[in-house]
Amino acid sequence: MDRKNLIENAIADIDRKASDRQREAGELYLRARTGDRSARFAIAEGISTSDLPALLTPAINVEFLANYAAYPTVWQNIVDETIDSPTLGNVEFGGFDFSTSDLIGDHDGDTFVGMGLPGVGEYGEYPAVNFTTEQLAAELRKNGVRLRISWEAVVNSGRVDFIGRSTAAFARYAAEQEDVKLAKQFVGTDGSINTAISHVTGDPALSLEALRNAKAQIGGVTVGGRPLGAGRYSLVTTPALAETASEILGISSVERTDSSTGDVYTTSTGNGNVSAVSFAALAAVGGHDTAGAVDDAWFLVARDHARPTFAQIFLEGYRAPLISIKDSGHMSLGGGDVPARLGNFEVDDIETRGRHVVGAALVTPEGVIGSDASGS
Repeated sequence: MDRKNLIENAIADIDRKASDRQREAGELYLRARTGDRSARFAIAEGISTSDLPALLTPAINVEFLANYAAYPTVWQNIVDETIDSPTLGNVEFGGFDFSTSDLIGDHDGDTFVGMGLPGVGEYGEYPAVNFTTEQLAAELRKNGVRLRISWEAVVNSGRVDFIGRSTAAFARYAAEQEDVKLAKQFVGTDGSINTAISHVTGDPALSLEALRNAKAQIGGVTVGGRPLGAGRYSLVTTPALAETASEILGISSVERTDSSTGDVYTTSTGNGNVSAVSFAALAAVGGHDTAGAVDDAWFLVARDHARPTFAQIFLEGYRAPLISIKDSGHMSLGGGDVPARLGNFEVDDIETRGRHVVGAALVTPEGVIGSDASGS
């Protein structure tokens, strides 16, 4: 199920579980967010107990998920598979054992060459291929932040605006975290390429010729004896190199000279199955220790082959991020609960929290090749 459908289903689930009073409060909140003064007054006067968080949580989460779904992420342009892990911590990946060396040879008069399926004779026994699980070099963990908003800020912003502002910010941060997790599979914070990723021979700067050589290099790769067989590729760069990548992929044909005859001919670049991906998180992760450390680095990622190169990982049952508001939990001397919007007991503030459980893994290192442009 794609991201849009997941979020639509989550929003529908929130609406289905909401009480009539929550729906009424949510309607007032959304009207107040669009400038309806009467709705803003109704929230300020009508929801006068500390159950403000309980009443507005469904509406706030709907707004949060809508903002989250609308924020563009990059990882979908690089990753072919998502994994729903049942537990936090280390992640398992299950799949066929791709080693076909034991099967190569004659099978009922049909020579198996490492691709496709071996032959089986009448009443013959089918050759066995094992289903295995392996520990991925990835850790699924929760990430989040807690936002404290002072009572003074709530008064100055009109009591409602802080909710919408924090909701939009948390939605963006949650979406960004998905890209950050994937970027950390490419590079370290010092800008170095993941040691599991092979380098383009000579670590050249990005050029048409360098890209052509990288495609040839990755095209000859095998995984467990099987050719990688990529259907398409993603050329992944930082935004600093994005213009160069687009210009290179915009070239559809080039003139070449036959070294033996001296004849000049026009030929296709063969890059019609390559798409440029500008990955801002790559610059944020790789340039963390030294700004600009990965500005010239580039990667070619194989897509649409039997075993995914990268996987994006989510906790089963927690695919979407969560935002929540802390209940204030104290009472006035005159009796009655103090409204949550008037701050909590200890420090007179309101707290909202965003949480997202996401990870990423390099499943098939053979499916990606990179260059740090050092020319070494």
